[in-house]
Amino acid sequence: MTDTMLVTFLLDRSGSMGKIWDETIGGFNVYLETLQKSGMAIRFTLLQFDTGGIDKCFVAEPVENVKPLHRVSYQPRGGTPLIDAAFKTVTAVEQSLTKYDTVPKVIVCIQTDGEENSSTEHTWDELKQLVAEKTENGWQFNFMGTGIDAYDQGVRMGIAAANTISTGTTRAEVHASFAAAGASSMRFASGAARTTAYLASERAAAGDRFSRQRSLPADASTSSPAKRRTIGDVSL
Repeated sequence: MTDTMLVTFLLDRSGSMGKIWDETIGGFNVYLETLQKSGMAIRFTLLQFDTGGIDKCFVAEPVENVKPLHRVSYQPRGGTPLIDAAFKTVTAVEQSLTKYDTVPKVIVCIQTDGEENSSTEHTWDELKQLVAEKTENGWQFNFMGTGIDAYDQGVRMGIAAANTISTGTTRAEVHASFAAAGASSMRFASGAARTTAYLASERAAAGDRFSRQRSLPADASTSSPAKRRTIGDVSL
């Protein structure tokens, strides 16, 4: 295992997330606690996105220093430029790797409760090609879709179905989905698993009713807006 692991979490902050505002805050804090209790050397980045931009809450911070979310630090608003936000996040992580003497393990986790509806700068194909390139380099991508069929969007991004989870919207289901994201990351980081794939038991706990329609491996150890809007670039 490399000395450092980089974990980047891209969190949807669009207005519809207001329906699961407290559930998301609690779920993210469960996820964060999972990473903090691991005792591993993790550099953690949290980005929040909507049509207003991408906010850098924490950048490559030792995970033990990262603070939990609350209703002030996480406030839903705006639309969902998923493609643009994901593309810029991956690009920023790539550029940040020049700061490290030894290439670290990289995990990028993306969460949303809705479909792409606001991107203007990049396309599904561009994002899919970028994700495929980084996956070939050993990066791990996880996609969490809350209250939606996440698998359709996941495959359009180039994220494997095994690394995608489609979750319910109750407090228990949302918390379970974030806990699963943390656990899958820790299995990969510790060498217990070769990827950050979710377990069948984790999908069940998260209320994933769409996974039954997909061919998943056994457990292993757009619409254009009328007016162009951009969310700016991000560097980490």
